Amino acid sequence: MLPQTETSGDRVARLERRLQRERRAREEAEWLLEAKSLELYNANSHLTALANDLEMRVLDRTHELEVSRQQALFLAERDPLTTLANRVSFARDLDAAIRTAQAHGGSVQLLFADLDRFKEINDTYGHAVGDAVLLEVASRLSTICRGTEMAGRLGGDEFGVICITPVESERARQIATEIMEAMSKPIDCGRLQLIVSCSVGFANFPRDASDSPTLQRFADVALYHSKSSGRSTWTEFDDTMAAELHSRQGLEVELRAAVAAGEIEPWYQPIISAESNRIVGVEALARWQHAERGLILPGLFIPLAEESSLIVELGRAMIDRCCQEIHPLIRDGRLDYVSINLSPRHLRSPSVVEQVLKILARHDFPPSALQLEITESLLLFDFEQAEQRLSQFRTRGVRIALDDFGAGYSSLSYIRRLPLDVIKIDRSFARDISDDRQSEAVVKAIVQLAQALDLQIVAEGIETESQAERMTSCGCSIQQGYLFGRPMPLNELMRHLKAKGS
Repeated sequence: MLPQTETSGDRVARLERRLQRERRAREEAEWLLEAKSLELYNANSHLTALANDLEMRVLDRTHELEVSRQQALFLAERDPLTTLANRVSFARDLDAAIRTAQAHGGSVQLLFADLDRFKEINDTYGHAVGDAVLLEVASRLSTICRGTEMAGRLGGDEFGVICITPVESERARQIATEIMEAMSKPIDCGRLQLIVSCSVGFANFPRDASDSPTLQRFADVALYHSKSSGRSTWTEFDDTMAAELHSRQGLEVELRAAVAAGEIEPWYQPIISAESNRIVGVEALARWQHAERGLILPGLFIPLAEESSLIVELGRAMIDRCCQEIHPLIRDGRLDYVSINLSPRHLRSPSVVEQVLKILARHDFPPSALQLEITESLLLFDFEQAEQRLSQFRTRGVRIALDDFGAGYSSLSYIRRLPLDVIKIDRSFARDISDDRQSEAVVKAIVQLAQALDLQIVAEGIETESQAERMTSCGCSIQQGYLFGRPMPLNELMRHLKAKGS
């Protein structure tokens, strides 16, 4: 059968169908392309958002790190409480100031200021009040400083001021005077109004020192001079202090050798019972018989030992020698006890109790025959630690005496808490009791306090019969002083006891 011939109409229809298929295919392709484009657009937008978010996070973290770095740099340079320069930054700025002065022919005046008895504020009112005081002191120092002058907190309650001046400037004296005036104004601590005095010492470059370490040491020497002169004053370093410092440094070296060689020896001062006229005990006092300088009294070398921490070794050596020398007198009943001073620094030594107990055991010395004397200055340090150490001594039979009672900052709360056996009344009361009714009344009050707390009373500084009689009439029959004997070496003590019939 022959194929039919396609008509023109069929051909047109066929072409139209083909065109429609192509149009649908193109539309589907365009739709698919648009969908894919939209999908790619959305994906790209999401990636862009993620990238932007990541970038923001990176920027935020970078900012945080920079802030942390700046804070770390600040803390490395500044005191965190007062924001003044800290010790490290202050020392570096002092070096820079000296270089500037060297280059331009000026001078650097360095002041050290130290608050007087600041620890009492912390102990009495708490560290929050102490911090408030430090903040206000820092603010007042910053107000005093002008221009390129800089204040810093060097640690604790010690501050410093650096100023670059012309060579003949009196600026350091002016600053010291302004500090004294500023500290005379009360510090507002909420409900408290506190007046905090301070001591100031200063030195000058290049007049006094040629470098930073020496300048700091000389300013510190001047500060120490202010404190030893009664506090609440300022002192300018001079050549006399330089000579004293050189002498002290030489003496310190000799003292260390003397302690190591056992050249510091105890001298003994009698303690008597006025009722029986018997020597009941002796107080051991350190003496240094120097080969060239002669007899050196403790007022000169004990502070040196305290400053150099040699006092711990010296204290141990004194206790050891006293127990060795006095033991025969205790054993034979010629004395009841020996009283030995224990410095605050020695008491803070972690091994002090163990040290003393070993000494007692080595000499077979009865603990009840050893009396350790502490001073009220001990109360300005770590009272809790002191109370713990003294309690350890007390539980082992060692007697504890509070020396110079009434001369400092006696606190009844401290007296009640401390494990004491004896109160030694300061010699100033004996000096005034003959012609001062107030002193007599105070002594009677102290005796009544001691009796209420079951403590023994010893009166120090008795030099006349009248003083002895007055003290006895006040109820204080255990006495010590030149009237009964000055401090003496062991051989003289033996003769003295024999003369007294002991």
